[in-house]
Amino acid sequence: MSHKIKFNLNKQQNKKPLEEQPNEKISISIGSSIETKKKSDNLYKKSTKIKKIFSKPVLLDNNLYKQFKNQHFSKIDLHGLTVDQAYQKLIEYFSVNYKKKNLFHIVVTGLGNKTNGDEFFTGKIRRQFPFWLDTEKFQFMIKSYSPCKIQHGGLGAFYIKLKSKE
Repeated sequence: MSHKIKFNLNKQQNKKPLEEQPNEKISISIGSSIETKKKSDNLYKKSTKIKKIFSKPVLLDNNLYKQFKNQHFSKIDLHGLTVDQAYQKLIEYFSVNYKKKNLFHIVVTGLGNKTNGDEFFTGKIRRQFPFWLDTEKFQFMIKSYSPCKIQHGGLGAFYIKLKSKE
């Protein structure tokens, strides 16, 4: 199947105002020349040589709190840190615990102390935390997460379950 898109632009038409120019079809041909085929073949060969590790996304598990009732867990508190400091501290913390095979953790981010109209949770670390879990560094180590129940810190904390080291 060949994909084609053509550009047929005459200099005379471009000098006319846009209102007077007729609507025309546009087509571009992709991958039709021999050079582009050779380039794409080389890129395919290179990409097959590179071995990539694809991580599964971190799951939001609303039943994770049940596993914390009977398990030993560790807690890390990020109060008083900047967003960058908290990010670095979490990477180090999870790396160490991933190697030690400590699976259950509570991360206390805090809620923030100001309200912006309808927005109650203004904590910068709390807002950034779910986005961090979408990065490769965290996806490699973390299996699932969930906001905490009130007895473990409420909405200012998260349950985290690390992956078991293979």
